[in-house]
Amino acid sequence: MLLHARNGGRDAAGGPLSAPARARLVVVGAGLAGVHLARSLPPALREAGETLVVDRSETYAFAPLIHEVAAGRLHPDSVTLPVRPALRGRCGFLRAEVKSVDLSGSSLLTSEGEISYEYLVLAPGSEAVPPPEHLSPHFLPFHTLRDALRLRSALAAAWREALREPAPQAPAVAVVGGGTTGVELAAEFAALSAYLRRRSGRRARPGLRVVLFEATGRLMGWLDPYFHEVALEELGRLGVEVRLRSPVEGASGEGVLAGGKWFSARVRVWAAGVRAARLVRGLPVRHGDGGRAEVGPHLTLPAHPNVYVLGDSALREGPGAGPLPPTGSAAVQQGPYAARDVGRRLRGARRPPFRFVDRGYAVSLGPESAVANPFGRRMRGTPAQALYRSVLLYYLRGRRQRLLAASDWAMERVGRLGFA
Repeated sequence: MLLHARNGGRDAAGGPLSAPARARLVVVGAGLAGVHLARSLPPALREAGETLVVDRSETYAFAPLIHEVAAGRLHPDSVTLPVRPALRGRCGFLRAEVKSVDLSGSSLLTSEGEISYEYLVLAPGSEAVPPPEHLSPHFLPFHTLRDALRLRSALAAAWREALREPAPQAPAVAVVGGGTTGVELAAEFAALSAYLRRRSGRRARPGLRVVLFEATGRLMGWLDPYFHEVALEELGRLGVEVRLRSPVEGASGEGVLAGGKWFSARVRVWAAGVRAARLVRGLPVRHGDGGRAEVGPHLTLPAHPNVYVLGDSALREGPGAGPLPPTGSAAVQQGPYAARDVGRRLRGARRPPFRFVDRGYAVSLGPESAVANPFGRRMRGTPAQALYRSVLLYYLRGRRQRLLAASDWAMERVGRLGFA
């Protein structure tokens, strides 16, 4: 059965196959954690029928770069990767939706049937925290590649409409959420504004007015204050209006009410955090903020030590640093650790606990600037942007996608996708 799954989940006639009845190790999710786990499988788990990766899609969108798709700097194909080649033939793959997990019975129900497991790794990623119900109809969400394309279309439409107006008027864009996603979006939109003004040939006409709303007094509050300070300075230089201590209280199709003030905005984006995937939030286990499942020193559920939870859906305390943030940096370390840990269990070897290595973080502040702290060293501006791109190209699996992304960046001054 698993050999069939390796052939893409289809039989010789092209029809869909049902799920295999059992695999020793089942991995749910083919994102950063899942794929890095598959690449690190010990030889015993690479044998036919040993390991199965299950994901609802045969492609994976590289989330750290989708804000650049929204601004037209990257083509969607440049950040879309096929799952099977990334697995390097080291395990089976089944395209299916996981509907539920029976922790006591060591099985999961998928859209293709039931699968039993000896060890289970849950790495389904995260989903966007939606706006409150009364605000939801008035905001575009931002978390997936589809969201990015929808946002790009809305920005292009707002700009075209503004060009048709007889009096110069800047179409406003409201970004809600001062985390890394909101900051990167605001910077991209401000850079896009400068590009559109140059291309329109109407220097007197104002560009996009970008307003970033944050409910607290600090941007990217989980990072070193240095990130907040540099981001405030760079966003101001780009022309972004940053409104701190401005929780959103209301909205309509015309704008946003935040901090007691009304702001007109043709495009409104909600980027106020993420939470664990629904599959993990529904497990009968202890959960922390955002529905993330609490795991022990070996990244397993305390009451179910044969079940690992990785990536954005896991809550694991870091040494002296509080809960690890749901970032790619943690996911790419957790995946290989889980693969090695299962291998150690099969051999009866000693199992050291998971140790997170903080290599630092990088946040883009538009095409020409960024802020970073690699291994504790503070960087900003063009050098930080070069580091940011280098790191993301490294994690962007696949030579084709790396080449496409690098080509898009080289051509960004010539044109923006979706903006005539």
